[in-house]
Amino acid sequence: MPDFAEFGSREKEGWANGGIVDAYIRHFVPITDHVGNYIAGNHIFAQDKALDLCCGQGTLTASMLDKGANVSGLDFSPEMLEKARRAAPDAEIVEGDAMAMPFDDAVFDKVVCNFGMMHIPDQPKTLSEIRRVLKPSGEFIMATWGGPATSPAFAAVFGALKAHADFSAAPSQPDLFAFAGREYAEATMAAANLDLAKHETVTSEWVLEKPTELFDIFLTATVGAGMLIRSQTDEVIVKIAASIAETVSTKFRNGPKFHVPVTVAVISAKAC
Repeated sequence: MPDFAEFGSREKEGWANGGIVDAYIRHFVPITDHVGNYIAGNHIFAQDKALDLCCGQGTLTASMLDKGANVSGLDFSPEMLEKARRAAPDAEIVEGDAMAMPFDDAVFDKVVCNFGMMHIPDQPKTLSEIRRVLKPSGEFIMATWGGPATSPAFAAVFGALKAHADFSAAPSQPDLFAFAGREYAEATMAAANLDLAKHETVTSEWVLEKPTELFDIFLTATVGAGMLIRSQTDEVIVKIAASIAETVSTKFRNGPKFHVPVTVAVISAKAC
């Protein structure tokens, strides 16, 4: 397996930055909450003992509590956990590592990871941990970004990065879109004794005031993509920003604003 240790260190450092956390909540959470509500509405039921893995700011944690579940939330970011404790005061909120969870074996009916897997350096190890803490026949549900082939927003951003950026300038990181492919998701989960049940697509969109906003979102409200952008020369960063803005301006104008579609893969698997 590739060594993503430096990526993991940068992730922990980045999500301890209050500016990045606040920007993420402002720009990404309207989309992640839309998907989280879909997950809670379709997979979480009263009396479930559920883990919100990589719980972030805790809005999905709160939604699962509203369904009547008994919920724990786990995250490595103290900044996020502070917000989660305010959002879901009746949940057990724990600081910890998804690759070595501080829970006993077979304690959860459901484990949910809403846009968290891409922040973890050793994803197979995390899947094994998820299987360990699930009860027999328990369910794992995760959401991850659709890749550029299906998601116009990520096509705009990663098309510009592919055209202009030097990817070797930043630490290696896991494939952001790996689990959006059904075959990869099924095989990787099977290796952890998780049997893939559904691999669905959910759609959302960014509604932007200006075509430059999409670049700003990925620069200021992410760790992985932001790290890659900031590792480039000033000249290259200008080219990346201009390319993304041109795509948004020409393809996604809708009246006075810009509506940029984004796709999400929602995946569920059963413990076996």
